[in-house]
Amino acid sequence: MRITWYGHAAFLIETNHLRIILDPYRSPDCGGYEPIGEPADLVIVSHENDRYHSHLGQIVPPFETIRAPEIGPDGMVFRGVEIGAVMVYETPERLAGDEVAMVYLRSEGLNVAFLGDLGHDLTPIELEPIRGADIVLVPAGGPPTIDFPSIPGLLAAIGPRIVIPMHYKTPKIDLNIQPIERFLETIPDFPVIRPGTSSFEVTRDRLPRTMTVIRLEYAR
Repeated sequence: MRITWYGHAAFLIETNHLRIILDPYRSPDCGGYEPIGEPADLVIVSHENDRYHSHLGQIVPPFETIRAPEIGPDGMVFRGVEIGAVMVYETPERLAGDEVAMVYLRSEGLNVAFLGDLGHDLTPIELEPIRGADIVLVPAGGPPTIDFPSIPGLLAAIGPRIVIPMHYKTPKIDLNIQPIERFLETIPDFPVIRPGTSSFEVTRDRLPRTMTVIRLEYAR
């Protein structure tokens, strides 16, 4: 499996001979990242936010689209990749209209959990489908996504081997969120690997033994 971070909450996951793009943004309105401009077999969006999470117009067609809030409780399979979703909220208050989805993928013996715009602690029911995920893509910029004091407990409850931060302040964007250093301060005992690229490859037998942060560079 190969994972590429485009910027903000947008990723490319290459697995099972598929190109799966998560939460594509609209450029330049997303804050400064450049258009993704690449093909996909499948685009998955966590919720309807054309500026930051669901813009399909800068992905090279043809591709199929899955809107995660519409995935049923039993999940689905797309060309051999298992896909599921958990409905959560973007704010701690869990207000109507703030619903977003966490997405999980299972392929090549790996479980990947994409937390999207999660903005609160998880209940046991919300946590259960992603508990034990091998790889977690986690918002790391603070509010309006999950606040920093909740990060250690959230990661401990999930128990991933790889943590990939996303949705944080970089020199490329002008959004009012925090830089990654603030996120890393909450988990000072975790090893951090910075490969110096926007992509990395992983297999089941190459997972680190302990929880490790992979700090990718943005591709756009």
